[in-house]
Amino acid sequence: MVIDEQWDPKPKKGIPDMPIKEIPPIFVNILRSIGILFIILIIFSVMFGSIFVSVGAGEAGVKFNQFGGVEEEELGEGLHIVPPWVSVTKYSVRSETYTMSEAQNEGQITGDDQIKALTVEGLTLGLDITVRYRLIPDDVSNVHQKLGANYAEKIIRPTIRSSIREVVATKTALQVYGEERQLVAGEMLMSIDNALGNDGIVVEEVLVRNVVLPTKVAEAIEAKLQADQDAQRMIFVKQKEQLEAERKIIEANGIANSTIAKAHGEAEALGIINEQLAKNPNLINYKYIEMLQGQEIQTMLVPTDQGIILDASS
Repeated sequence: MVIDEQWDPKPKKGIPDMPIKEIPPIFVNILRSIGILFIILIIFSVMFGSIFVSVGAGEAGVKFNQFGGVEEEELGEGLHIVPPWVSVTKYSVRSETYTMSEAQNEGQITGDDQIKALTVEGLTLGLDITVRYRLIPDDVSNVHQKLGANYAEKIIRPTIRSSIREVVATKTALQVYGEERQLVAGEMLMSIDNALGNDGIVVEEVLVRNVVLPTKVAEAIEAKLQADQDAQRMIFVKQKEQLEAERKIIEANGIANSTIAKAHGEAEALGIINEQLAKNPNLINYKYIEMLQGQEIQTMLVPTDQGIILDASS
């Protein structure tokens, strides 16, 4: 069989001839190093845990280094890569609430957890309190190191109870129970916030949801509040009646002024008439005759000193 060495197969369409170049050794070494590093990371992840940490919305992560303890820099929201020897504890930095109430299963503690506090008169009040607070994101590491994950029971609960009692001790029962309740709640907020500020906790609101008084005191306060309301109502009625009396006085003065003005007008008009009569005495006869015109009369009499008698029958 004879092979024609001059035969050249027809090249395929669309595939140009490209020379094959060898990969430089430096790139081969880089790829090999990346592969080895990736394998090492996988081995460490399997042995010590994942190196990828996801911090959710409204959270902050605290890093604990096995060789150095708690690190100051917190992890923000998102995905992070941390060394295998670093563990991350996540804390919520959203607004949280702590409730102490008499009602069952309403607060963090099951059963009656109402705060009992003495007023300035020595009366014992029961208070249902809800405190809204949040952690400062940049201080979460300090909270983790000093207090731990159970910080609410360790610091927030006793601070609330102590501050509430201190504030109530300077107030009367009526101030805590009555219209000044919001002002008292504001003082409680300031007291609790000052106490927790150094621990990386911000207090946003204090709600005094219910105040329980001794029965006799409650009845006395209710009676006083009712008396105050009645007094306010009487003041309102008195003011209303006074305004009505003033209105009538003004109205009477207006009528009197109108009458006086009318009298002055009539007097002035009479003065003008008298003045004209003095100038022309016959004017009164003329007005008298003018008034009688159109009336059914047979005879009209006029003063005899005028010497005039009119026969109205014609």
